[in-house]
Amino acid sequence: MRKFRPFIGILLSILFMALCLNPQVKAILLLPASQRMVVGEASLININLPHKLQEKMEMTVSGPSHNVFASQEDSAVTITRRTSGYEIVALKPGKVDVKLNIWGYIPIKSIQIEAVPPRRVVVGGHSIGVFLQSQGIMVVGFAPIMGSNGEKLYPGRDQGIEIGDLILKVDGQSVATETDLAGIIDAKGPNGLQFTVNRRGKEMLIPITPVHCQETDRFRIGLFVRDGVVGVGTLTFWDPNSSQYAALGHIIIDADTKQGISVLKGRVVSASIQTVKPGRPGWPGEKIGVFNDKGMITGNITKNSTCGIFGQMEKEPCNPNYLYTMEVAYAHQVKKGKAQILTVVNGEDIEKFDIEIEKVYSPRQNGKDMVIRVTDPRLISLTGGIIQGMSGSPIIQDNHLVGAVTHVFLNDPQTGYGIFMDNILSEMPSLSSNEKKVSTFFIVKKSLIIACRLNQTG
Repeated sequence: MRKFRPFIGILLSILFMALCLNPQVKAILLLPASQRMVVGEASLININLPHKLQEKMEMTVSGPSHNVFASQEDSAVTITRRTSGYEIVALKPGKVDVKLNIWGYIPIKSIQIEAVPPRRVVVGGHSIGVFLQSQGIMVVGFAPIMGSNGEKLYPGRDQGIEIGDLILKVDGQSVATETDLAGIIDAKGPNGLQFTVNRRGKEMLIPITPVHCQETDRFRIGLFVRDGVVGVGTLTFWDPNSSQYAALGHIIIDADTKQGISVLKGRVVSASIQTVKPGRPGWPGEKIGVFNDKGMITGNITKNSTCGIFGQMEKEPCNPNYLYTMEVAYAHQVKKGKAQILTVVNGEDIEKFDIEIEKVYSPRQNGKDMVIRVTDPRLISLTGGIIQGMSGSPIIQDNHLVGAVTHVFLNDPQTGYGIFMDNILSEMPSLSSNEKKVSTFFIVKKSLIIACRLNQTG
């Protein structure tokens, strides 16, 4: 008997593999491990097995609702047997575990289902001006200082400062602007300074001694720094219940260091688009606008995350294209096909343009959840496709807000990426529950060279 055991094992392995390759069994094994549904939505799970075997199978809810407002015996979903499988209907918010068993006790598949409430927001598309000041002053480069012998000196670099460092304090005194830093260097002269810097999330003390510059007759430390950015983007939506908004769809990074900017403070205001520079392969194009702090859009910036910027609106923006709130579509509801984006290409007029959603991925947390292509002839003729300043433009499909424009492909301006609403909503403060691409947020850099005077190198 022992000598037949290897052959029996091989035979069982072959039978198991053959069973797994069976189309009907494979379909069951490939059912998702988790699924999201909107309250009121129904989902049909097809199980195409022989009738007698299908009768031995049962799908049940095994986990209680996680909603604190629901009684424990109430389930967030109901399951109804149908001819070809099972229909699951989301009744209320919550999470449950759904089990597919055979003969009542042999588990075959488990699916975690999250039922989420429907959500309605005011659709954006408004062009906005963004003013963002960072927490600390970011080092973006090194400036040479001419020494007494004509040599080039870099005291900041040589004494430990790196590009990307955030200067938080000097000699224990907080610095928030280039002017703050210039004033302290002016006052200290040749005396050594203790710099408190944040480097990749870790604070450290770095002593630096300024050197005398023969050209300016001042003491300097040889750094290029920046305390924030100014740019043009697009509002994605506004929540009338919380007055919170989302815009851009991706993080604002420093153009030189490629690092995300930590928010000290910031504002968004209305922007009127005066000129459009069309995109072309190798050049992403851009919107050029004039800011209007007396316009419809005015609010603060409290968060700069991978899914966009967030904050509180001081006024109630409206969209003349959609006078009422629009329901949000979650990732599982987005499909390939026709859609529209809302954006501004002239003045402050929000216009609707046709696009095609070409690919839909699983939520990635990086602003690349779907590939979109501009198909509207007018937008192509005006802009060449997607350009800088369109970041955050809402994507509408089947009268639902499904996401926002985030990036343009550098080699194909008519094509770019979009982010799902799931990811944007997950970053809302009230809900914290192979191709080259270019950010479509147009940044105007505020680089200055810091010294003992603001207009001199430091």
